[in-house]
Amino acid sequence: MQTAVEEHLADLCSKAISYGASKATPIPVSLVVMDPRVSLKCQIPRCAHYGRNLMCPPNCVKPEEFAKSLERYKYAILVQAKIITDLASMERRLGVSSLVEIIKDEDYRRQLRASTRSFEVILNKLERDALMKGHRFALALSGGTCSLCDECAGISPGEPCRHPFEARPSMEAVGIDVILTAHNAGVGVDFPVKDDPVWTGILLVE
Repeated sequence: MQTAVEEHLADLCSKAISYGASKATPIPVSLVVMDPRVSLKCQIPRCAHYGRNLMCPPNCVKPEEFAKSLERYKYAILVQAKIITDLASMERRLGVSSLVEIIKDEDYRRQLRASTRSFEVILNKLERDALMKGHRFALALSGGTCSLCDECAGISPGEPCRHPFEARPSMEAVGIDVILTAHNAGVGVDFPVKDDPVWTGILLVE
């Protein structure tokens, strides 16, 4: 017989799929892997969003602080959604097959931002649903750099976030090893990226 929390987790997974996620898997928080090398990769090589996006390091919660809070949670739902971009047409238009070249294209960047925003909406809705079920410390972490704004307010010192109730840092930003965590959940992530790339986010539930 399922406990109330197990029923909540199952219902939240169903809701995630209805919102557009391709996978939603409940796991114990013990399977979430923290690694300080993850945030190190934000700096070496230096990401273009480092220090310029309010949901990215060093502006978001530090990995060591997040790790302490993570210990207070018991459950998590790993959520994945397909990254929606038309790579095939871009390869034909640009005459290249290298993702490194394609990501420089502004049309591709627009598609990627739209896909990120769609995934952020899924996570926001899921966090809201968990809160409505009484999980007052429910916390969602998105995938990739926050893209709610075309240009983050973080590029201007002292400017506040324009969407403080919707913006969320990514799993990587707080030091979570996404690939190993996904592997532990049985919903692997390809690295390097191959066919059918996905966003990966998480909902923490106490």
